[in-house]
Amino acid sequence: MSDAATTLCRMRITIDDILHSFFLTESFGKTGTAYRRIRFIELSLRDYLEESGSAILTSWDRALLALEMVDEPNGAFCRTMHADDLVFALCGFLALSPLDPVDRRTQLRVTEHLIAFLTRCSLVDENEMACQLLTVGAAIREGKRALSARRN
Repeated sequence: MSDAATTLCRMRITIDDILHSFFLTESFGKTGTAYRRIRFIELSLRDYLEESGSAILTSWDRALLALEMVDEPNGAFCRTMHADDLVFALCGFLALSPLDPVDRRTQLRVTEHLIAFLTRCSLVDENEMACQLLTVGAAIREGKRALSARRN
């Protein structure tokens, strides 16, 4: 596929589509508490994106989001934004650590898997997004380190 075609494909896939596919895969075969924890993280991420995601947007994207919100405000961010926006928002999401250490561990693991999913499926350009991907990776490692220190 040409670079232009790859870029066009990335631009058309919304965060809503990405999260739907990712969380179907992530929760496959999970039951009970494991399923509920993954579902909690999905809902927490979606809530975070809708409430705070606009902070990472350009003025052009904020205007697009505002137009989308006129028609249907619920889920507007996830319906209109794309994988790059999701990556930029993940550090803010990780900064909102749940109080429960098990939920925090799930949040970190799921976010790590989400980044892997985005890169494996070529939904983000690893070269263009290298700095932000490294920043998210560092936030995940710091979160894991803090959990380990808390346990000891």
